[in-house]
Amino acid sequence: MAFVDARIDARTRRFALLGERLPYTWSPQIHNSLFAAGGHNAVYLPLPVPGACLASALDTLRAGFEGFNVTIPYKEAVIPFLDELSPAASACGAVNTVFIGRDGGMTGHITDGVGILRALQEAWVDQGGADVLIVGGGGTARVAAYEMLARSNRVTLAVRAPERAQKLLADLAALQKDGAERLRLISLEELEQKRPAFDLLMHCTPVGTAPDTDACLLSRAVVACCGAVMDVVYNPPQSRLLQMAEAEGCKCINGFGMLFYQAAEAQKIWLGHLPPAKALRELRRDLERYFQLNA
Repeated sequence: MAFVDARIDARTRRFALLGERLPYTWSPQIHNSLFAAGGHNAVYLPLPVPGACLASALDTLRAGFEGFNVTIPYKEAVIPFLDELSPAASACGAVNTVFIGRDGGMTGHITDGVGILRALQEAWVDQGGADVLIVGGGGTARVAAYEMLARSNRVTLAVRAPERAQKLLADLAALQKDGAERLRLISLEELEQKRPAFDLLMHCTPVGTAPDTDACLLSRAVVACCGAVMDVVYNPPQSRLLQMAEAEGCKCINGFGMLFYQAAEAQKIWLGHLPPAKALRELRRDLERYFQLNA
């Protein structure tokens, strides 16, 4: 008798990842493993979409899916198409998770912050009253800065072209009772010249992601001035940046913890609950080991 694959049927719930190019994403393995651990008849699919087709892709998702994640470069571009934003997504001006109601209404959420905080907690990195360097000016950097400022940290944003990041600085300052008092914006060039000390460096750009694994925005001299280094890049498991940080004796946090916990938070939004905490920890460990062996 021929093998019958009955894992997907007419009752299977559908979820997706929306992005422009997705050849190296690990999200399908993580989400489908989470579905299996929770006993859900559900499937998660990567959906690469060129910018010209974004509107029609969102119409398709609205009609046939229950939710989806959003990645580069659409975290801000999807917002005009949504019906509602969570308070955190509205404050951050970015969306990475969308819940689709039975009436087709789409609500945007941001779970990156939860992922960042859980990853830092696991690494025992202090999250209050620290000097934090955030490299990048996109959606992930915005969320990281929002979460760090909310925990009374002092934040320095380092970008290639500071003149292009003035709106980001103004938006973040507008959310703080003390305005821009704990915020600073510098260029990567100035960072290399002055090399100030920081308790935590958070690299929030895709630079260094496979296949461009030798790329890095920072010199070893800058990295050496930081106590801990978090890189949101998860493929490869140890980026060029983290290789330098390890050589300098810094505490290192790769992007997998953030990726896993933001995915888990997305599923909590879609499904209303998660597998038990112990099962979640074991799954996180097993998935990280799998990706280390198969990256």
